[in-house]
This record gives sequence, C-alpha cells and structure tokens, in this order.
Amino acid sequence: MNKLALLLAGAFALAGNLQAAGLEISYYREGKLLACVSLEDKEFELSFIHSVSLTPVKDYYQLVESPAGELTINQTAEVFIAHGQGLPSLVNEPDAKSFKRRNGKFILEMDRGIGQLIVRTDQRFENRLYVGNRNINLNQWPDGGLLITPVSNCQP
Repeated sequence: MNKLALLLAGAFALAGNLQAAGLEISYYREGKLLACVSLEDKEFELSFIHSVSLTPVKDYYQLVESPAGELTINQTAEVFIAHGQGLPSLVNEPDAKSFKRRNGKFILEMDRGIGQLIVRTDQRFENRLYVGNRNINLNQWPDGGLLITPVSNCQP
C-alpha cells in the first residue's frame, strides 16, 4: 500500500471515531427515542409562546462536561418581553447572575444546572429547538412531554 493510501485510510478511520456531542429527544413517559441532534458548540436554545402572556420566550442553554466526561445541561439565560406566571420578576431569582431590561426585553442571565430537561409541548405555543442555524419544530411530534438529554456521541 502506498503512503498516500495509508494516510487516507488512517484519516478515515480517525474520522469514524470522532464523537459529536448532541441532544437526544425522546418521549418522556415512554422513553422512545425520536431524534438526536448534534451540537457544534455545545449550545442550544428553546423558544415558546408563554401560555399566560401569549408572548415569546427564549431560553439559552449549554452543555457542561465534568472531569469524568459526563455531560449536563446548564441554563445560561431567559429572555422575554412580558411578565407572566412562571417567569422571573426579581433580581434575586435562584441562580441569577443579572436581571436587566434592554431593547424592550427582560434578560435574566443565570448559571442554573438542569437535572432533567422536560419540555411540555403544545401546538399553540410553537415549541422550537435552535441548534446553530437549525430550527427544529418540537411540535412535529404529538403534544406531551419531551425529554431532552445530553449525549457525548449523537447517532442521528
């Protein structure tokens, strides 16, 4: 085997072993896997229409890797335009770093560890997952609870 073929074979073998962190989306109660979405930068966003104020809310998250290599979800911010039941309204919210109003939006910056991320979907509230420039419609599956779990090797 010539050197170029050997080099290419090694490169393809290495590429096959690369792992892409991602998010598994499954039905919460049944545990049935629906999708796995790979993350390029370990960050993602969820958006929805708030059920009381009927205004958009966007939550920002990142995956955090422990020294042992386990991935967990950390919420870094929540952005909204109107207060409603369940939305933050105080400077001293749990795990808050800052709470401000900018350009007509309330912005709660935080450092909040999320044990299990369960999204209650409802067609009326336009549940979406944003990963990079991708927009995943979480309402493509029947309304209910979706469990979003970090994984170190996403197999779409």
